[in-house]
Amino acid sequence: MTYCTDNDLLIYRSNILSLGVDSWETQREEAYKIINRMITVRWYNKIAPEMGIDPTLTEFDPAKVLSDQLKRLECYKTLEFAYMLLMKDSPEADGFERNMLLFSKLFNSEFNSIINLGLDYDWDNSGSISVGEKNITAPRRLMRA
Repeated sequence: MTYCTDNDLLIYRSNILSLGVDSWETQREEAYKIINRMITVRWYNKIAPEMGIDPTLTEFDPAKVLSDQLKRLECYKTLEFAYMLLMKDSPEADGFERNMLLFSKLFNSEFNSIINLGLDYDWDNSGSISVGEKNITAPRRLMRA
């Protein structure tokens, strides 16, 4: 399972599927794993206790997130991986490396936006997102030096 498809990648780069990456599914699955791990660390582990769930006993379930919320994020990470595979090993940055850096920057910006806005997550396993489950954000703590 992933959040995006090959067709979703074409929205960002219309020729990307013809550039010689062996398996787009592999790239999307790797992006999916990284996104889920980052969400677990930066969002789920902080929110779950507030929702009455012990995150050490109940893991983050990607199927409970509205997939459209994370589609763009996975596209950016997948394209970052693709351009990393396509770039040349040289001291000078080529177009592929510049694109990799661009999609890395877009991914980080989008991820931070999602975490700051919060995710729609089906906490009660109802199959839909109720009002109390929309855009739950992680609490922030102010540290004084």
